[in-house]
Amino acid sequence: MAGLKLSERLKQRSFTSPSQESMLNVMVTSSWFLTELGAVMAEYGITPAQYNVLRILRGSHPKTLTCSDVRERLIDRTPDVTRLLNRLQRQHLVHRARAEHDRRVVEVTITKKGLDLLERMDPAVEQTSNRLAEGLTQDEHQTLSDMLDRLRNAN
Repeated sequence: MAGLKLSERLKQRSFTSPSQESMLNVMVTSSWFLTELGAVMAEYGITPAQYNVLRILRGSHPKTLTCSDVRERLIDRTPDVTRLLNRLQRQHLVHRARAEHDRRVVEVTITKKGLDLLERMDPAVEQTSNRLAEGLTQDEHQTLSDMLDRLRNAN
């Protein structure tokens, strides 16, 4: 993908509008980021979605979160959080338990093994993120982030 304009990447000479081009560019770039980061995460035996769950739980640690809390914070709002948590629990990276105050509620926390995994992953994920982001200045990254926030919040 490096070095190609969107039109070259998609082998499409023109777009119906600048907004169509920008939306396609966001989707292609997102896919590129996920592919690159996914390759790094695969070396540690987890997917980007699982990494996202662990990152969320680390951010709330030692406080537990409900499955609904986790779902609300996910980058990719998958409806199947239970399946993600099942896989992470089988790897002993998270712990789930029924809430004392309401047995219908399941609370989730990251385990020591999960925290240790993220700590080992942090340098590789950060290095890859920095490599992927080096094409823009910090000011350009802030502008892009502000613009994407505006776009998302306009609807």
